[in-house]
Amino acid sequence: MMDIDNSAIIEDFFLSFHDIFTIDEFCHMMKSQGVKLSHDTAQSILDTSDMVFSLVDEEYITRAGVFIGRWFSFMPSAEEIQKGYFILGHRCMPFINPDISPDNILVSDGKILINPKAVSFSMNLALDTFALYGEGYVLPYIFNDHSNKEIPLSSVQYGMPNDIKLTAWPLSKITGGKAIKYGDRILCRVVDWAANIVELRVLPANASDELTSDDLEREEWYENFEKGLIEGFETSGPVASIEQQLAFLFLENQQELCIKNCGSAEEFLKHTKKIGFSPYGVESRIWYANKTVPYIGNWNKDASTDSLFTNMTMIFSPQIIDSYIKNLIFEQREHESKKTVEELISDIFPPTLKMTVQEHKLVLLNIEKRSDILNKVYNQFVDYKLAPVRKRILDLFSQVSYLLCAIGGSGLSLQDFPQQELVILVQLFSHVARIVEEMENDYLKDIFPMDDVVLSLDGMEETFDEVGEILKNSLEAITYNSIKIVH
Repeated sequence: MMDIDNSAIIEDFFLSFHDIFTIDEFCHMMKSQGVKLSHDTAQSILDTSDMVFSLVDEEYITRAGVFIGRWFSFMPSAEEIQKGYFILGHRCMPFINPDISPDNILVSDGKILINPKAVSFSMNLALDTFALYGEGYVLPYIFNDHSNKEIPLSSVQYGMPNDIKLTAWPLSKITGGKAIKYGDRILCRVVDWAANIVELRVLPANASDELTSDDLEREEWYENFEKGLIEGFETSGPVASIEQQLAFLFLENQQELCIKNCGSAEEFLKHTKKIGFSPYGVESRIWYANKTVPYIGNWNKDASTDSLFTNMTMIFSPQIIDSYIKNLIFEQREHESKKTVEELISDIFPPTLKMTVQEHKLVLLNIEKRSDILNKVYNQFVDYKLAPVRKRILDLFSQVSYLLCAIGGSGLSLQDFPQQELVILVQLFSHVARIVEEMENDYLKDIFPMDDVVLSLDGMEETFDEVGEILKNSLEAITYNSIKIVH
């Protein structure tokens, strides 16, 4: 496991290095800062990081290198023009660091930073302006804006508010903003990727009714945007998120799309008839209009269940192991369980996740050592509120991982399984894993959103009950049908 200092050096490199580089050059630059990496380790880091794009011939470029200084734009709504303030929502996607929420972006007029303030906007505008975060993420992004101090996300179950306070910036403070009118655009570029600084200025609309060369160029931009998206659907599929879809699109079509007379993704989706939002499990993607997104397509049609199996084994992080151990310690101290550490292994690792005797001994040794450490520092009295929630989360995680492993170890074709249910199962696994990691993160424990998590957990348990039954039945049926009777 990489130590915190080394991870920080690598992260800083990803945020600030802008040139194309090879694996060997990456190793050399890291070594100069005291981080020694083998070629294979370096390649693994680069291939798994969301902050890096893989090019050809073992060359790479960071997101910072691709998107720093590139032009993009958006058109403020009538409501924003009327109030004199604008929100950012998804409008800087994918040009800004995807780990940064819109309320934490810094806005500049080219000379100084502009101070934001909390402004009330209609919920309809908020939903439209955060839509590209996709189903399942839009509301958390809106309600977790630091300017919203009054309405908790958990209140949504009782009804959506009409208005919400969001972080907004004054239109009058950006260059050309004092005379801005509806129909004008705001032209943007990220000027400091590591610091999340975006420079904005007004691009006035053509006052006449006649088509200009700028209008024609923007129309061509929408054609290029659509063509690039469709090519991406065929070669890469739905990828990990809408944000990643857009990142790949602008990476591959930078010269055509990063121009001053550009449109925006949100306007494109209002113009096009070929492409729209489509459900993808419990999330959504940009896809062919009125078509569901399959788990298997041209981009991965040769994938076997082994790939599913391999991907999920990578997510058993130290935080997840710790969570199972804490749950066991709590139950032992509360006299709710007499389970041993050895028996705990079967809870954490599904039986279809085959381990050799030697691997089992090594895992047991490591978990016993970790259990001894946690036994000394774990305080169940401050954990009373969280403990039952942790148990529910881990029960769901075990059920999901057991089924995923059963499908992953079956050797059957993923194409034969119900596609949307398979997508949902994979998403549930990563969603629950992320909740566990956040729950066990010492730096975040004071702000862990317990009520929101419980609400989310209710929905995930219900969803798993539905899709789990369908997939279990499919697994049995496909296995039965694949058995050849030999005479």
